[in-house]
Amino acid sequence: MKAPEPEARLLMRARSGDSEAFGELIRRYQRRVWLVCRQYVGEGEADEACQEAFIKALTRLGSFDGRSKFSTWLIRIAINTSIDLLRKKQRRPLADTPPENDLLPDSGAGPDERSRQREAVSRLFEKVEALPEGQRRVFRLRFFAQLELAEIANLLGVHPGTVKTQLHRAVGRIRRELEDFR
Repeated sequence: MKAPEPEARLLMRARSGDSEAFGELIRRYQRRVWLVCRQYVGEGEADEACQEAFIKALTRLGSFDGRSKFSTWLIRIAINTSIDLLRKKQRRPLADTPPENDLLPDSGAGPDERSRQREAVSRLFEKVEALPEGQRRVFRLRFFAQLELAEIANLLGVHPGTVKTQLHRAVGRIRRELEDFR
């Protein structure tokens, strides 16, 4: 099996107009970008926001200067695109929950266990939505969008220590509030 082409090479090819190279970049980051968009605009409009973000990335590829990772640059575009979409529709960000399949293990559990799992996920999202804004944003980006701490810090324009602190506080608070559910 052929090793994946390095990202730097794909970027160079994509900048010179190679649509296959840009297509490979999209394949590598599509799920992550979609998850970020979903956190801002909801599942129903995440596809639209994701598509717009990739179009913007393609048209602005020449402005990518390499000071950050390509994925960080792309996710920043996705966040800005999602916020723009919300502004156009004059709505607040949704407290959207990921589909059940994203969070529940496919363990062949019976109906009672599946019901308990659904309740646990529902309670988790209630607690996430009750977090202060900074903690909620970091928690969502880390666990729902699956971003690394350094990427989150870069996206939010804060020090990585701030992200660690916010995440630690958020996780601790949620653990304490869900302790009775275990």
